[in-house]
Amino acid sequence: MTAERRKLDGGERIVEVKRRLDGSEQRFDCELVHRTQWWVAVLFRVRGPWGDVPATALDSYGLFWRRRPYNCYYMVRPGESEALVTRFDVVREVELDVPGEVRYLDLLLDLRVDAGVARWEDEDDVSEAAGAGLLNPADLARIARARHVLERGHARVAAEVRSLLRSLGRLPG
Repeated sequence: MTAERRKLDGGERIVEVKRRLDGSEQRFDCELVHRTQWWVAVLFRVRGPWGDVPATALDSYGLFWRRRPYNCYYMVRPGESEALVTRFDVVREVELDVPGEVRYLDLLLDLRVDAGVARWEDEDDVSEAAGAGLLNPADLARIARARHVLERGHARVAAEVRSLLRSLGRLPG
């Protein structure tokens, strides 16, 4: 990515690289919000419908931690601070030090929280991948750990993310 491309829209650009178990990957051009050696925050601006969210404008903040078994997407309408949707993906191999990128391997299981109601997604995919040998015992233990942590603490993590984004001037106080 050129330095010119990284400075579009007034902010440094970063590519979120979501790698899959089959070796494929998805790439998302984002704005870098903040980077430390322990975590990275990015912004992906959605303009138009996204999945089942009929938004005309949505700001999706992605938070990626070096040591946590999940990432978090905190999705708000521009200018608002309460999330429309918060989604957590179970991940491993989070790489924060690749210039111009944040990379991770998606372990399939997601927790989606809409209006305070949490529901797990892609549990069948986890079972199929485990049966096919694509998930090893360490992956399954990581998935179980993330499930345990998020079932008890997803609201706390979302509040932590909201507070962090406010402190960075990204959400109204």
